[in-house]
Order: sequence, then structure tokens, then C-alpha cells
Amino acid sequence: MYKVILKAFFEVAEKAGLLNSSVKCVVLKPDFTRLPSREYALAKGREVIVHCEIEGGYGQAFTSRPKEFSGKIKDVLNMIYGDEGDRAVFFATLNAVLHKLKRIKGTIHCMEEEPEICGEEFASYLMSKFGKVKVAHIGYQPGHVKALVKHFGAENVYVTDLNPENIGCIKFGVKILSGFMNSEVLKKVDVACITGSAAVNGTLPELLELCEKYDVKPVLYGVTGKGIAKILDLDIFCPYGHDHFEVQI
Repeated sequence: MYKVILKAFFEVAEKAGLLNSSVKCVVLKPDFTRLPSREYALAKGREVIVHCEIEGGYGQAFTSRPKEFSGKIKDVLNMIYGDEGDRAVFFATLNAVLHKLKRIKGTIHCMEEEPEICGEEFASYLMSKFGKVKVAHIGYQPGHVKALVKHFGAENVYVTDLNPENIGCIKFGVKILSGFMNSEVLKKVDVACITGSAAVNGTLPELLELCEKYDVKPVLYGVTGKGIAKILDLDIFCPYGHDHFEVQI
């Protein structure tokens, strides 16, 4: 999967004459989104956003191991094979390039009450597209989980997460399972809602393979996955991403 994404990114950047363009990535303070509760990983500070800007194009990526970067786009390419911090820079830059070229939009994280509204719309989207199916939500996003339980029923919703603070907790009537149980969970469901940050932490390739193996429909969510979904032609749900953001970098 990473080879496919890297090849596509290189070809897009080369064709657009951007390989030698300057890129700078910074780590944003978690409070810029003013989220509605401390339930969100970003509000807790468990994860942060790496923010990238390239000549008016914006891109962001979630990570729990952030790093900043300054250089040229061509210097970013092989960072997809680095550690989690490197991949956050890579995917933030990918999003910024595709945003600049108007291949994707809404690459800035939603704010305030928008994640809650997003949850209701996500549940409606899944219901209209797939019916009342069994759903796995990979990555704990409280607005999503609350709405999924409301519309699909707790017996039809499975949630996994990698944050040890969440694992084993009951949230909205559903027990949060360890991300190490993803294979077991995906055997039981019809649709998998997968956080785009799975590409950053390295779990997305395996998740997509498991979805194919068990005939599960993957749907990415969140700004991190915008460029990935475009390149891999995957469904993505992220209706409240913004296109403009003022930050001093």
C-alpha cells in the first residue's frame, strides 16, 4: 500500500513541478479546535496534529509521536518508510499538495461542535448506503460512536482503540476493545470505519487486507485520510473539514 501511495505522490508532485518546493510542518496546540468534550483524543493531548502548508495548500495528519519538519517536498517522500512521526509529516504533506492542486478539499480538522454533528451524519450516511449492518469503528471518536450506537444499536457496533486509557471502558453502552483485536472484530462486521491516522501509526495496510479477506467494506474517516482515499480510491467520510486556517509557521 505504501509503495502505491509513494509512487502516486511522486508522480503528482513531479508533474506539477513541486518536488523542489519548500515545505514546513509544525505541531499545533491541541486547543485550536475547541472540541466539545475531553473525550476526544485531541482534547486530551493524547494525539496532536501535524500541520503543513505549501503555497496555499493545507494538509494535516494526526499522530501521537509528532515531529516538525522543514525542507523540500522531494525530501519528504521516503519518510513514508520512517517512524510514526515521519509518516505524519509525509501524509500531512501529501494532503497539502493534493489540496493545493485542488484534488481534495477540507483538509483542516473540524472545530467546536462539528465532530458531534459529523457523528449523526456519519450514521445516516452508513445507514443509507449499507442498511442496518454490523459496524466496526476503528479508533475511538466519541461523536461517531454515540451516533452509531443510537442508530445501529449497541449489539451491532464494535469499537477498537490503541489508547490504553480507553480500552476496557464502556462508552455509550459499548466496551472499547484493544486495537490488537481488530482481526477478530472484522470477522463479525459488514462495514469498517477506519481512522485515517491508521496510515500514520502503520496499521492501515493490515486493516485493508483484513477487510478484503473478510469481505468487509472499509470507509476511512478524518482529515488524515483525505489524500490516501483519493489515491487508493477508498470511501472517506469527513464532511466538516475546513479549507482555510491561519497559523504562524
